[in-house]
Amino acid sequence: MKTKFYFIAALVVVMCSCAKKEKAQDITEEVTDSLEVVAPDMHTANISLDYMGYYSGVTPCADCEGIETSISLEDEKNYVLKTKYLGKKETKVNEQRGLYTWNDTGNTITLEGIENGPTQYFVGENTLTQLDLEGNKIEGNLAPLYVLKKSEAPNVNQNTTSSNATAAKSESKSYAITGTKWQLVELNGKPVENKNKSAKEMFLQLNAENRYAAFAGCNNMMGGYELKEDALRIKFTKGASTMMACPDMTIEQEFAEMIEKVDNYSLNGENMSLNKARMAPLARFKAIK
Repeated sequence: MKTKFYFIAALVVVMCSCAKKEKAQDITEEVTDSLEVVAPDMHTANISLDYMGYYSGVTPCADCEGIETSISLEDEKNYVLKTKYLGKKETKVNEQRGLYTWNDTGNTITLEGIENGPTQYFVGENTLTQLDLEGNKIEGNLAPLYVLKKSEAPNVNQNTTSSNATAAKSESKSYAITGTKWQLVELNGKPVENKNKSAKEMFLQLNAENRYAAFAGCNNMMGGYELKEDALRIKFTKGASTMMACPDMTIEQEFAEMIEKVDNYSLNGENMSLNKARMAPLARFKAIK
């Protein structure tokens, strides 16, 4: 009888011990499961991209030919912003320095200290994309023009050389196709007359970033181009324009159609023509001095 009692008592002790062990194991697993290991995202722009450097481009402008814009991200916190309004009487370069910060997701920077103008830029592979005032990507035909591309910063000595070359060009009355503002004087074989005497002259200008700006009587037009100077070849990509409505937009429409047809050009001193194959020039221009 005593033996049976001792056996039952031992069995109860063993069962209680196992129950405690299982409960402790459950608590341990519960605690382990409740702990989440959060690893840093190694694919954000500020971690994975070589983003520091010099970015430039010409962004759209409502009342000028474009805004020549450059941003230098000098290190992990300092920036230099330079803007120049093209086509204005005063074309000085505005410079602003300050600090920039990243958003929580690590893909957008904000330029601190700017009161009037865009401050947020989406950081991509060798690009900075200007966002609207609410931090959203800009949509529509003009969207590609808000992308600043990374390149080498201009050298002061190169600028001096360029200035000397410009002076020599002026003396010899010979003009390069890029960097010159060309006044439209003939379109599809007909002389061009600006009927709105108060409006600015009609022009085409190609800048060094393979972007062009133009005006043909109503809207500011802009887009890209590909140039092979050794073969006098040029091709314009599909562009965009502001959306103003004017009484007579005939010249502007013909100009836009002409741009899409052009495949070569010719230069003669202060005169330039845009051509299609070996046909008569589609448009003639004269350098604005």
